[in-house]
Amino acid sequence: MSTSLSNALHGVHTALFTPLLSDDSKNLNNSIDYIKLEQMIEALIKKGVHGMVPVGTTGQSATLSHQQHLDVVKFTLEKVAGRAQIIAGAGSNCTRESVEMIKKIQAIADVPVLCVTGYYNNPTPNGIFNHFKTLADETGAKIVLYNVPSRTNNYMTPEIIIELAKIPNIIGLKQAVDFQEGGEHRADTLTIIAGTRDEDFAVLSGEDDSLAEMIKIGGSGIISATANIPEAAEIFISTYQSATSGDLVTAATQQASLADFVSAAFSRKNPIPMGTFFNSPLYQPLCKVEDTEGGAKLEAHLQELIKQSAPSLLKYYK
Repeated sequence: MSTSLSNALHGVHTALFTPLLSDDSKNLNNSIDYIKLEQMIEALIKKGVHGMVPVGTTGQSATLSHQQHLDVVKFTLEKVAGRAQIIAGAGSNCTRESVEMIKKIQAIADVPVLCVTGYYNNPTPNGIFNHFKTLADETGAKIVLYNVPSRTNNYMTPEIIIELAKIPNIIGLKQAVDFQEGGEHRADTLTIIAGTRDEDFAVLSGEDDSLAEMIKIGGSGIISATANIPEAAEIFISTYQSATSGDLVTAATQQASLADFVSAAFSRKNPIPMGTFFNSPLYQPLCKVEDTEGGAKLEAHLQELIKQSAPSLLKYYK
């Protein structure tokens, strides 16, 4: 079995946040803060992340313009300069739109792309299969499937994923479901891992509290929003190293030490808390943490977490 394609999907991959400048008080037409984005990238490289995923959900993919989307991917590729793997967000609930975006990304660089199922229009299982097969056939790009029913109300069954994994350039899955012991989708995740073992296909966690468990059951790594925080990224990497070396007890302990970071990162709908961590506006309809219900108390908690546990983020407030 050749693993040349999916090998790049092993390890800790940060779902990169896209910071904005405060140059539009309405938060409609803010410019991207490329100075801050470069600082973020360099901090993550220094911590040793294996990869980054620009313009996924955490990267405000739903609200960036198509040109901004491409600009951020290009900028990230240029600044990373081969020091980590790049998996570019390229998802849409419109197959044609996703094909077009993938082709434009491929014109920049031949990188894997992360593609989601059909949110809102909620296709049938056959529609899901055809969507991803079309992306693979029409673009030739290396496709990473993204199963995230909490956002799409659309669940990719093991049968669909196993069939898609037989397509040579569909190389992996971000599995953003509860597959922990006793979790709702554990059996399905185990079935996927077993059913794709003979394919060039990697399964990554999309749940930030489950990296150690994913490695334990035969997966390859994680795509994590919390790993934007350099101090958290360092612990994720240690967790991965312990788990892949077979020290599952230490890995579980390290994973548990991430609990405060993970809880904070998902204390409001991602990427709202990222706005606090990186002192950045978010495009409407998202808003600041303090503008959510109970937000003033939560904002104070996040600021205290930064001071006590993530001091590398303090520079974004100077």
